[in-house]
Amino acid sequence: MKFKNILNRATDGLLNDDSRQSFLVMVLSALLSALVGISAVTHLVRDPEKVFGIICTCVFAICFAVFLLTLFVNKYHSIWRRIFMAAIILFFGYLCYDGGPDGFLHVWILLIPAFSFITFGIYEGFITVVPVFLAMIAFFWWPLDGLRKYATEQQNFEPIAGQVATFSVNFRLRITLVFFVCLLLGFFAELVRRVAAKRLRGFTENFKYASMHDSLTGLANQNYLAKYLDDMHQSREANTTLGCLFVDVDNFKNVNDTYGHLFGNVVLVRIAEILSDEKEAFVCRWGGDEYVVCFKNTSEDILMRIGEKYRASVSACTFKDYPKFHITVSVGVCVIPVDESFNFDHVLDLADFANRTAKSKGKDNVSAARK
Repeated sequence: MKFKNILNRATDGLLNDDSRQSFLVMVLSALLSALVGISAVTHLVRDPEKVFGIICTCVFAICFAVFLLTLFVNKYHSIWRRIFMAAIILFFGYLCYDGGPDGFLHVWILLIPAFSFITFGIYEGFITVVPVFLAMIAFFWWPLDGLRKYATEQQNFEPIAGQVATFSVNFRLRITLVFFVCLLLGFFAELVRRVAAKRLRGFTENFKYASMHDSLTGLANQNYLAKYLDDMHQSREANTTLGCLFVDVDNFKNVNDTYGHLFGNVVLVRIAEILSDEKEAFVCRWGGDEYVVCFKNTSEDILMRIGEKYRASVSACTFKDYPKFHITVSVGVCVIPVDESFNFDHVLDLADFANRTAKSKGKDNVSAARK
């Protein structure tokens, strides 16, 4: 179950562009640092010139640093990502110049479009891919084709006259065309992913909103209230208190029976609007005709005044369709210390007790409950 929760959080994180890019930069920088690290050791030992080995060592240091910074430093991920982009452009741009005597290293350039767009996004993907593609054109064709380190590939290949030149052109042409096709495929793949992710993100946000809010009044529902109380408990400080008002509409069943459920909904929405007018109030529709209103670090005297204000406002409200209609509420008040025993059930038990206290003293009143 724990592994499943970790996997779910990781999947949700990949839907976010920043999280996804940071994760992929971390993975790819680790992979690239491993590859160029092995290549650096090999060329430093075997290559007499050691130029490529030194370049690989520098790239290894940059990529490994980006990996560590992305892994352990939570801030400035965009900066580490751009450093990684620059390292990729410079290293693979150099590979266009030095692809090895058999051109094998040029094949690695084809990996650039595959991960650039999905890692950096469309715009930064183009910023990464296009310079490498231009370097390939310059060193493979014009104007730097004569400066390429191995300008005539397969010099040790000695078939019939003219075959070496033909092979060289075909090789460069294939690499160039495949790179261009990979660039287009990478772009359209990222474009499709981006559209799909946007729609999925919209569905996810709508689902989360619907799961946390009441569909009729737009207020928080029980799920949201539970999260609110849990967050308060987790971030509690010394002497933190929660002021809670439990508001119950008096004789609401008679409203539905006499005027119909549609008008009953109008009444519930109007009461929700009145309760939401108070600043710093967390208002929840508990269910049916019951509401819970929470305030942080508020005294009982202030809560009594707020409850009285709510009661008077509801009692004074009028409705255009039924001018003689009159509705009242009963409000229970309690102040709860946010301590180790603080939880959702404890709060609602005290709030409900406060409301029953108000009902027992007659309707249309505000009463404080003490257990």
